[in-house]
Amino acid sequence: MDNPIIVLTKKIVCLAIIFNSIVGILLVGDLLYFFYIKNMLWHSLCSYLLENDLFLFVVLASVLNIFAAKSLGNVNLRRIKFHHYFYGLVTSVSSFVIMMLFAPTYLFALLIVPVLISVDYGSSAIPISAAFLLVYGGMTLIIDDVQDISLRLADLASTLRRKIRRFGRAFEIIHLFGCIASINIVLRIFLRILVNGFYLEETFSLDLPTGILILNLLITSIGGLGIIKKRFWLRDSV
Repeated sequence: MDNPIIVLTKKIVCLAIIFNSIVGILLVGDLLYFFYIKNMLWHSLCSYLLENDLFLFVVLASVLNIFAAKSLGNVNLRRIKFHHYFYGLVTSVSSFVIMMLFAPTYLFALLIVPVLISVDYGSSAIPISAAFLLVYGGMTLIIDDVQDISLRLADLASTLRRKIRRFGRAFEIIHLFGCIASINIVLRIFLRILVNGFYLEETFSLDLPTGILILNLLITSIGGLGIIKKRFWLRDSV
């Protein structure tokens, strides 16, 4: 029998990867929204948009991380009364309802720009961003337990796994490129900061959005490389 501590740790790590990937996809969407839609070229993160193709690979890596972590996280854990998706649904819906009642304006704004870059909305958006974190957490539990929602979804997941087995090598290469792109962006951020410090004599500092982006990209790349190291995409049991 597997050690329950190891099983629980594996489940938590996989849930963390799914959560980080959801936030990562939204972060990239948020960044591109600032740059292309709102033309906020002054935004601190927009200076890192040197090649948008890199962010496309980050999104692909995040999506593949979600799929792999969901599969690797299928462990035997005792359920507490209900399925995971039930708690995820309750958490997400409750957060949305609270925001609709007490901050409908922020709900609309953060649906367009749905991430936790509260600097651009002022300090009053911090609790709103926290509410959206609960939504993302609920989404994580729903994704993790999606096969138990309905038999049709379970059959769809099985069909998707069979198709992925046919192109495992291609998915592994794409995943690797996504992880490399994430690391590349992190290095570019630090290089830009060092260059600014050298030429403009600025002190080394990270603002909140940049710090969140770096942390997210590091988790995306480390989690993805760990999945690739396990040769997940080449397994027969994907």
